[in-house]
Amino acid sequence: MYSPRPRFLFALLLILLLCSSAQATTNLQITVQDSIDNTTISQANVFVNSANYARTNSFGQVYLTHPGLNDQEIRVTMNGYNDWSQTVNKSTTDLVVNLSRKTLTFTVDLFDSDTLGPISGASVNLSAGNTSQMKQTDSSGSATFAVTGATLYSVDISASNYETRSGTIDMGSENQKVQYKLLSGNSFSFIVTDKDSGKTIPGAEVRLNAMLDGKTDERGILITPVTRGKSYVIEIKKDGYQTFTESRTISTSDAVYYASLSKAPVGAFVYITDESRKPLIGADVYVNGTLSGTSNDYGRMNLPDLVTGDYLIEVRKTGYTPQSRAVSISGKSQDYTVVLPYENAALTIFVQDRDKKVLPNASIAVDGTTAGVTDDNGQLLTYIPFNSDVNISVTKDGYAPQAVKKQVLSGNATAVVTVVLEKNIDWGLISMIALGAIGILVLFAVIRILGGKGGRRHVTRRNEI
Repeated sequence: MYSPRPRFLFALLLILLLCSSAQATTNLQITVQDSIDNTTISQANVFVNSANYARTNSFGQVYLTHPGLNDQEIRVTMNGYNDWSQTVNKSTTDLVVNLSRKTLTFTVDLFDSDTLGPISGASVNLSAGNTSQMKQTDSSGSATFAVTGATLYSVDISASNYETRSGTIDMGSENQKVQYKLLSGNSFSFIVTDKDSGKTIPGAEVRLNAMLDGKTDERGILITPVTRGKSYVIEIKKDGYQTFTESRTISTSDAVYYASLSKAPVGAFVYITDESRKPLIGADVYVNGTLSGTSNDYGRMNLPDLVTGDYLIEVRKTGYTPQSRAVSISGKSQDYTVVLPYENAALTIFVQDRDKKVLPNASIAVDGTTAGVTDDNGQLLTYIPFNSDVNISVTKDGYAPQAVKKQVLSGNATAVVTVVLEKNIDWGLISMIALGAIGILVLFAVIRILGGKGGRRHVTRRNEI
């Protein structure tokens, strides 16, 4: 007989499964918005049970599906806002998260654009939406505001005798500090340059109506207050430059005045001598490669048109070695001495004896200074000044010393001098021969004397018989 019990149990199990399935499909819609204006916030980070779940969409929403068995730990973060966290009931299907903006600080520092000094007492107005704050800068040129993060602020700055300035500040999640330079409303700039090089000139004095206003800085600029619409006599001075003067009315539209200074002639004298300090006449003087003139009867050359600066002076004269000298001219005219050494000539010295036999290893001195010794061919190459008499001395063992005088004229490519040495007389040998001859004569005399005493014969005369 069929029993309905199994069917009942199966139906009961099916119902339980359906109930369990219904619990697993709990949906939670999370909407994130600003606590002040209730605008939705996109790209906010949503964490579920400490895990990074998602970011809000363009409508500030995130959809969370969970089994519905447990409460959910929800945390929301966003730059410029304080973090939000809450335990949400497992059955909650709609959640609105209101994020409060962070409280931050915004600091403004104001400086003079010319002097870079702080500007105190300036009014700074900070506004966002329907709210605004106004403060004045302190003695250090600073003003600090309490602001909220993730907010766009407008900044308006005004100060006495300065041009107004405005800007916007986007506050994120961090404190901010900004610096502004304000342009003075009555300042005027003088820029002084060199007329030839175009380079700026530091240290130039600027006078307005004969009163010194200051000197240009290392940039060649002087920034000073002036009264617009007034006529001024502008005078600019700098050592080494001609004084610049001009009458000018400075209008409200003028901001910068350019002045070019021409260098003032200083001049210089060049004094030219030879090695013996004798003045040289007719030496050519070149300045930076350009012929400027020749030296006079006193060896001097005047360069009156030279202005302050660096120059290369070169002096040339036939028979002398050219010389160059770098000079720096400033202040007043000075004398610059240039010594031209004689141009050297190549001289070959030959040494031989009376029979024209070459003599190697002969020592040679020129004007008392050793020049060297002759080679195997009996010659030595040396150098002597053109157009000057030099004394050449030659010595060698076994020969009598010899000295000659030589001069090489300008234009001779090569020069030769031959020195002939005489052999020395051998007085030692002559003395020995003389002593030998004297000895022979003495010996002969002795023999004669001794022979005369013992060898005379007795002859018997006839009357002795």
